[in-house]
Amino acid sequence: MAEEKKKKGLSGSWIDEILGGKSDPLASVFDKEKKGEKKEEKPLPFLSEEKSPLESILSEDKKKKEGGIISTVKKEESPKPPRRGPGPLQNILVAAKEEEKKEEKETKGKSEENLGLPSVGSLSNILSKPAEKKPEKTSSGADLLGQLLGRGASSAGSNPAGAARPRQPLPKPKGKPSLGLQNLLSETRTEEMSYAGRAKVLDAYGNVRVLKVKGEPVPIYEIRLPKLSKDEENLIKQVRERAITEIQIDPTLIPNYEERRKIFLREVKRMLKEAAPTYSEGRIELLAELIVQHMLGYGLLDPLVRDDNLEEIMVIGTNKPVYVWHRRFYMCKTNIVFKEDRDILNIIERIAREVGRRIDQQSPLLDARLPDGSRVNATIPPISLEGPTITIRKFKKDPLTIIDLIKYGTMNTDVAAFLWILVDGLGVKPANILVAGGTGSGKTTTLNSLAMFIPPGERVISIEDTAELQLPVEHWIRLETRPANLEGKGEVTMDDLVKNTLRMRPDRIIVGEVRGAEARTMFTAMNTGHNGALYDFSVIQLSDGRFALIGDVVEDLFNKYSDRIKTYKDLEYIELDEKDRFDVVSVGPDLRAGKHTVTAVWRRKVRRGEKLMRIRTRTGNEVILTKTHPFFVFSDGDVVRKEAEKVKPGDRVAVMMRPPKAPKSRAAIPEEVYAGISDYYLVPNGNGMKRVLNDGLPPENAEYLLSRNSKPVKLIREVKNNLAYAAGVILGDGYLSSNGYYLSATFDDSAYMSAFTSAVSEFLPESAPRIRDNGTSTVVTYGSRIFNEMLFRIFGIPKGKKSAVWDVPDIVLTSDDLMRYFIAGLFDADGSVDENGPAVILTTKSESAARKVWYALQRLGIISTVSRVKNRGFKESPIFRVIVSGVEDLKKFDSLIPISHSRKREKLRVLLKEKRPYRGRHTYRVPISPGMVKPLRTRLNLTVAELSKLASNYAGENISESLIRHVEKGRTKEIRRSALRGIAIALQTVAKDVGNEDAWVKAKRLELIAKGDVYWDRVVEVEEVEPEEAGIEYLYDLTVDEDHNYVANGILLSNCMGTIHSNNARETITRLESPPMNVPRIMIPALDIILMQVRFHSRKKGTVRRVTEIAEISGMEGESIQLNKLYKYDPAKDELLPTEVPSRVINELARHTGMSISELELEREKRKIVLEWMIEKGIRSIEDVGHYIKLFYVDEEALLDKIEKDSSPQIQEQVRNVT
Repeated sequence: MAEEKKKKGLSGSWIDEILGGKSDPLASVFDKEKKGEKKEEKPLPFLSEEKSPLESILSEDKKKKEGGIISTVKKEESPKPPRRGPGPLQNILVAAKEEEKKEEKETKGKSEENLGLPSVGSLSNILSKPAEKKPEKTSSGADLLGQLLGRGASSAGSNPAGAARPRQPLPKPKGKPSLGLQNLLSETRTEEMSYAGRAKVLDAYGNVRVLKVKGEPVPIYEIRLPKLSKDEENLIKQVRERAITEIQIDPTLIPNYEERRKIFLREVKRMLKEAAPTYSEGRIELLAELIVQHMLGYGLLDPLVRDDNLEEIMVIGTNKPVYVWHRRFYMCKTNIVFKEDRDILNIIERIAREVGRRIDQQSPLLDARLPDGSRVNATIPPISLEGPTITIRKFKKDPLTIIDLIKYGTMNTDVAAFLWILVDGLGVKPANILVAGGTGSGKTTTLNSLAMFIPPGERVISIEDTAELQLPVEHWIRLETRPANLEGKGEVTMDDLVKNTLRMRPDRIIVGEVRGAEARTMFTAMNTGHNGALYDFSVIQLSDGRFALIGDVVEDLFNKYSDRIKTYKDLEYIELDEKDRFDVVSVGPDLRAGKHTVTAVWRRKVRRGEKLMRIRTRTGNEVILTKTHPFFVFSDGDVVRKEAEKVKPGDRVAVMMRPPKAPKSRAAIPEEVYAGISDYYLVPNGNGMKRVLNDGLPPENAEYLLSRNSKPVKLIREVKNNLAYAAGVILGDGYLSSNGYYLSATFDDSAYMSAFTSAVSEFLPESAPRIRDNGTSTVVTYGSRIFNEMLFRIFGIPKGKKSAVWDVPDIVLTSDDLMRYFIAGLFDADGSVDENGPAVILTTKSESAARKVWYALQRLGIISTVSRVKNRGFKESPIFRVIVSGVEDLKKFDSLIPISHSRKREKLRVLLKEKRPYRGRHTYRVPISPGMVKPLRTRLNLTVAELSKLASNYAGENISESLIRHVEKGRTKEIRRSALRGIAIALQTVAKDVGNEDAWVKAKRLELIAKGDVYWDRVVEVEEVEPEEAGIEYLYDLTVDEDHNYVANGILLSNCMGTIHSNNARETITRLESPPMNVPRIMIPALDIILMQVRFHSRKKGTVRRVTEIAEISGMEGESIQLNKLYKYDPAKDELLPTEVPSRVINELARHTGMSISELELEREKRKIVLEWMIEKGIRSIEDVGHYIKLFYVDEEALLDKIEKDSSPQIQEQVRNVT
């Protein structure tokens, strides 16, 4: 028996061993052949796809004396009595045997109907003989109840067809397996039958079967309970009502739930015996369980709550199955369905009463912790639309330890021993460690495991939102937050507890989860900002198509909410309410353009002596910002963040290429524009018009504006394409007189002039223009103060001189069509066609206008550049050129921009006929390096010729072998997007076919780079800027949700207050600096270690949790946090590997302890030996692991001696090497 257990421990599933309890009633079903058996055992029908009915198993057993996993039962009429006399369970087993003998023929006939699967009850009979030899303890309440229910079913039996039993006052119930009460059980039976021929049993224990049913996306978790007769239901109802009246237990006197349950169970059984003296002991036990689970437990959910194999229980409403998260089979659908809201509400109300909370329509949310530590979240209507919901996250009584994490591959012994030294600190300097990761990544489990390394005798205080930690530590104080009461008072937050803990003289503080202000308090304790920003003339792109200066946006909000400004040192910020938040253009992790919400705005004054950085790219994009503000830089096939002061010429930074489409909206003109603009409104009156005094907003039917001594002007409700074109012409080469009476524009082409005059005449129907021919040009002038004022108010066209101060009106950016016509007007007025470029060029003194035109062209899919050149006539003010070059983009310009200037249009079209397209334009290419393709190709065993053929097929163009060889040898630095996409898809396809997940992920990354909405612009100039010379007083920044970046002056920038990825140490630091934590950057170096953990799905191993990175904070360089990556996860090897970077923390330990690095390595090796020995011996419980860790601290030499005497030769050799 000992050998068998040992064998099982070495070969069985770790989940069976750890999560399934110490034993299982059906564990023997899954054992391998016993040592010494000669005959090969046949598998049970529900473990294979053979169609062997139950009768064949029984008949084979009659022929065998022993062998296989099923012992013979044919000669046994009743089980041997136990030493202490028969108990209730044994009586049930005896009754089951007697009843089965009578029903054997019937059983044989029906066995094939039920999937070819034996019921749990009858299977328990088959397995009964091994249980006689050595009764096994069940692993959970669910398992024990399963045995009782299964045997009860058999003991009750069922009548043959057509036969009738003599009626008793309280007859013995029929024992057909089913779920629970009459109305539910009949449906369950029907559902079981619907699985016929489609189900395979994945596991069976107690009264539970987990089935894989063909056509079902998730496994079926089936609870099998006997079906109750009407008499038994009535009996249950009577006894339950009596129990409620007679059993009075004060929960405060017996706080332990299990003790209360035992008392109730005992009393209910007594009442059942009095009411039904003819019932068997097993049946009484069964009915008592059903009554108690409805009185004290959770009704239909009680068996689920008591099953230790489940992590979560999810009730999603009425008439829907309850779902569970199984530790082995993950998400499963159960055969439990609540028919009425009242049934779910009863459970919710019972939980609320237990924890002293209230849940009703005024407060429809419940978040509570059950007495056993399980976490419950419940919702009720009106917020829960399809009935009440319950989510129970079960508290694991036997938590995972560091040994379990090593077994599962979360980390290895080398990493665990390293972390042990850091937690220990060798008595002089324990490390401050942060465990970070996403939801469900196993952060709390890892934290609990690491906390076991705390030396005994230290005072430990844990602070949790919901108490989950379990530590084998004697001097341990557990604190838990508390929500506010119904009056909104009495709340105790994490921050309150952290502050209080600092007054309690702790040696160690463990904070279960850091979300808000407690982070800053915590870092303040460790120490016993945010500095990145843009200058105020940086143009940011809003998601509705408009542009705004970041300084204007932030200052408006600071002026509006001056009473809400928060400060830290010289930093000021405002957290925005929902109504004040706005969206900006950003880029997601997949490099696709989108929009995300700004949740906070920041500013600070330029510091004395501070210098800024100006970064200019090849396409003319330029931005001025602080030295610490991060850029997104392309480096060796990956996207990294690099601070401005570290950016150098030649770096490739992300620039927006395809902004997201702005939402379609009408360019409606606010009615306030017309208030006071004229003396009268003209409204229809029969066949004519009548005057209405303009004393405010125009009447709904007003059509014209009129003043004394003026001609009527058409009232404009919505900007149309012709007016957008006219505005472009006026801003390009037109003029509004400073007194507002005259509008003029100069023309050198009749078609262009005709387009303008026809557009304006629509709004001035009775006003003829004055036209003056100057020989080489023609000047057209209109006289209308009202129309000029409309242009000023709608488009912001300046009066008087405008060349350096005009800007692109926001209203034309609300629609792609308006942008097209506005740009056409600008180009007709102030553009040119360069035959040598080839290019079209728009020249202006306004930098803001040039950058907005650049962005508008990008929205239309036309790539352009902005260049700054010296103005020969005015040295102090440069001019800016927006240049569209390259045949591809010129073709787009010609097809999208409706130019009216006949000579320019013809010149452009002739140029396009003569020039051939060049596929190598840099904006349509991406950087490439040898390490991006060759390692993937060789890993997938592809030749260059094979990759060339596959990639050409997917790209739809020729991707030559020479191109691939040039890329792999580093002879080319850029590649066409289409070519890279073809290569990426080819590599993905092969990786998928051969099942190489890591290669597939890397190939997918190449595809995202090829398809991204950014291009990687080359930095051509980096220089320091004196803020005073540039007239910069304040610096600004935004906090952007989710993607944590935004576009400024065309360049994609990271906000300093967030993270673009959530799975590495660098972004974890950024999260700490972000609201609501707001940890000042100067405090961050007090943190020593960041441990990153993730949960992901592996095709080979299913859902796994892995530590993916261990990094240490090595200090600050200037205002930048420096990181050392000590370990990094290798997906190909599924292992956390050292980077060989020297550890600052280890060097600090050496300095404080006086030990050498080699001596510290020896200490690490000792701890590694202890961990490997516990793995070898199967030591994994929290008590046992805690015991040996404590022994290591108390008597290290004695423990190592014990290990040397009781371990494998390999570990013995390791011990001798360290002692």
